[in-house]
Amino acid sequence: MFGVWAAISAATTAVMVAAVFAGASDVMIGGDFSAFFIAAKAAAEGAAAEIYNVVDFQARLNAAFPGRDDLTLSWQYPPTYFLVIAAFAALPYFLGYAIFSGASAVAYGSLLRREIKDNLLSFAIIASPAAFIAFTSGQNGFLTAALLLLAASDPKKRPIIAGVAAGLLTIKPHLGLLIPIAYAAAGCWRAMGVAAVTAIALAGVSFLAYGAEPWIAFFASVTEVNDRVSIGLMPLAKMATPYSAALYAGLPEWPARIFHLACAAGAAGVVWRVWRRCDDLGLRAATLIACVFLAAPYGFYYELIILGFPVAVVVTRAMKTGWLKYEQWMLAAVWALSVSTPMFADTRHGLSTGFLIVALVFVLTVRRTVVIPGRAAGVNPESMALQSFHQDD
Repeated sequence: MFGVWAAISAATTAVMVAAVFAGASDVMIGGDFSAFFIAAKAAAEGAAAEIYNVVDFQARLNAAFPGRDDLTLSWQYPPTYFLVIAAFAALPYFLGYAIFSGASAVAYGSLLRREIKDNLLSFAIIASPAAFIAFTSGQNGFLTAALLLLAASDPKKRPIIAGVAAGLLTIKPHLGLLIPIAYAAAGCWRAMGVAAVTAIALAGVSFLAYGAEPWIAFFASVTEVNDRVSIGLMPLAKMATPYSAALYAGLPEWPARIFHLACAAGAAGVVWRVWRRCDDLGLRAATLIACVFLAAPYGFYYELIILGFPVAVVVTRAMKTGWLKYEQWMLAAVWALSVSTPMFADTRHGLSTGFLIVALVFVLTVRRTVVIPGRAAGVNPESMALQSFHQDD
């Protein structure tokens, strides 16, 4: 099965790559990396605070990439991210993109292989359409996926590694909202302490390097980003959170907010319960990662590679204990939806394929946390009973 899946994923991704390089698509290879490239240069010039202004940032993009009117980007990262991209100010654009995307993809692939211990399954994830989108966009999906995987992988036994990763994830703080809940539920206090120290140290270094102005500009821009999402100025079709999905479906702002809060609260409850009661460390990590988009105020299609680990955990558990009813069909749907993720959709309303992927992976993962443990392979999966989490408080 793994061989077929890996072959299909690789073939599909190869076709997508060929289409891009043959000019069948107008996509700019590493297009979103252009934002990092411009931000790194601005920070090196002492203009870190200025690029939080949308007009200023767009003017810099237009000057560096004339004729690319499709590059309508803005700068939304905290000043800590300048430390990650600083070195790219001294490199040519395409070389910087290749190093950034290549290194982060290799890092995530290596971590994935280490955690699931299956070379072919790891290859299937890295060769998937979701990985293609993460790589060709030039965004940081692989980087955040790697940090989340490190932060979620047995923080009680590896508190320093997990805590440092969680602290570094504050470069995109909205993706780590559920980590403190998981750590508290499992009593991972050392990891939580290390995460706090790492985050404070990272912020302190960025303050010393770039001053207070970028921080002031960043906090001022947070409200502007939220406003742009609520009125549809952000590309809702390319987003994957409950809030954006509700807005994209045509719901008014406040019902969309209520829907998002309900999803976030439910995700927080699931993470707390699983990390409190489930003794399968892989499923713990998978559950936390599968819930990331349900709590995040916004998240994009290029970050869906984050869900590669939960998918891999579901497959490995299925191979050991048998497939649950509809599980293989749901996994097939996840793959098919990832192929059709609307990278260039310009419709104002519709059905969010990104959120459908998030919802399916969430259901797949949580179902696995309530399966009776110790079930031998070969048992009819449709007869497998479900029960509450097996470990007492």
